[in-house]
Amino acid sequence: MLAAAHWTGNVDPVAFTIGDLEIAWYGIIITCAMLIGLVVAMLRGKKQGLVVDDFVEIFLLAIPLAIIGARIGYVMVRPEYFPSDFTWDDFVRVIAVWDGGLTIMTGVPFGILGGAIWCKIRKVNLLDLADVIVPVILLSQGIGRWGNFCNQEIFGAEITNPALQWFPMAVYINRLGGFYQALFFYEMVLDIAFFAAMMIIQRHLKLRGSGLLMYAFSYGLIRFIMEFFRDDGDIYEVFNYNQLICALVAVAAAVILIVLIVKKLKKGEKIWYGKGGIPPEEKVHFAPYHRPEKKAAGK
Repeated sequence: MLAAAHWTGNVDPVAFTIGDLEIAWYGIIITCAMLIGLVVAMLRGKKQGLVVDDFVEIFLLAIPLAIIGARIGYVMVRPEYFPSDFTWDDFVRVIAVWDGGLTIMTGVPFGILGGAIWCKIRKVNLLDLADVIVPVILLSQGIGRWGNFCNQEIFGAEITNPALQWFPMAVYINRLGGFYQALFFYEMVLDIAFFAAMMIIQRHLKLRGSGLLMYAFSYGLIRFIMEFFRDDGDIYEVFNYNQLICALVAVAAAVILIVLIVKKLKKGEKIWYGKGGIPPEEKVHFAPYHRPEKKAAGK
């Protein structure tokens, strides 16, 4: 069958093996997405006084917690991961993030918890840090969606019209033997587009917490829209309130953001800077929170 030979259906989810250990493309892509996000966050934070050591500390706290939270959110609503005769192999299957299965909605709060721990230790305002880092999560999510492509996950309705059976309109799903909407790609485009929009807005909008709120609005709205198209039987059969939660998150974030803006404007505070963006002297600077500089050797 010609369709079965389409390249989108012939991607091996395993990148390579080391002995009996299979290294999946999913794990490689997710790792690369996190590292790219870290680099972008570093570039953003550098302009506000954050240094590499700060991000290494945040990374070591937030990323493991985010992965744990994302995996917990995925497996806890799937009873098949917890048979009555639970064995060691079942436990390994539960923690096997390298095989796919992460829920961003529970991963992000755990990651923010890691950031909150760092802020508590370093006496940094959490919202100031979130405004630098959280928007970048959307970029990492967009890149990470290619991991779902390699696992043949996140797709929409079947496409039977041969004229539409081309990538990125569609992907071929081997286990179903047909072309389906390339939902992972649609979501990737929206993630990156909303990330770019947030970068532009944050250049001009001076409002503590705006980065966190814009992320919550963007991700909630994107997922709300995507759930209308999702048809892979992976969400609605186990948790059919996902779309409602996304809608509530998006609306709540938008309302809070609007309320904060109105309050600032009523106080006569300037929150929007036109051409040129927020001047350096008006931006949040983290330098006062830094640890003392190391003394040069021999001094």
